[in-house]
Amino acid sequence: MTHKNNCFELLGYDVLIDSDLKPWLMEVNLSPSLATESPLDLKIKSQLFIDTMNLISVKKYDRRRDNITKMKNRFKNIMRAKSYQSR
Repeated sequence: MTHKNNCFELLGYDVLIDSDLKPWLMEVNLSPSLATESPLDLKIKSQLFIDTMNLISVKKYDRRRDNITKMKNRFKNIMRAKSYQSR
């Protein structure tokens, strides 16, 4: 997927499951809290964050590797230009 300037919104759904295992939607939060006040909160919300980033195709960015690649490409272009000039 190519990079595009898009946005997304994270909604929080509160669901109650009754004794018959039937789900009941209680409310939808437009701005759910991502605070982690307990170890369970941290486990659930960190996985939510990872899943969200994967869903919107955010990839890990390695600035050092990107800079090295840019420098290599510049060097190749300089060498290519010098070889054209010597012809």
